[in-house]
Amino acid sequence: MDLILDPSSWPRWQPEIVATEGPDRVASGDVVRGHATMLGFNVQGHSTAVETAPDVFVEDVIVGVRMRVTYATTPSGDGAVITHSLRSDLPTGIWGRVLSLFLRSRLRRMQRAALDELVRQAEASCS
Repeated sequence: MDLILDPSSWPRWQPEIVATEGPDRVASGDVVRGHATMLGFNVQGHSTAVETAPDVFVEDVIVGVRMRVTYATTPSGDGAVITHSLRSDLPTGIWGRVLSLFLRSRLRRMQRAALDELVRQAEASCS
């Protein structure tokens, strides 16, 4: 959770994030601002910490679309299991369906890459 709650680490393990500005460690109610490269576009965005706990981080993210992102850790053996969910509010109607089809697989690949890199960095810091 140390990496997840440290916004300065986000560009290292979330490939789409270029830079962040915020507190050293996110607490509930904190806002982190930054910019990302998504689908070939530079976008400004922000994340508001909805819930922070020793084993859970929930954020409300706006980067062109609004997303509710949750990270949770569960102790397992000598380490922990990280679970993640992302829920997005896309426009309604035909354009919302088109956007959903286009973004769904891209967001899954993007989040898989972020989780893989998060795990790699967490394991490296424990070695």
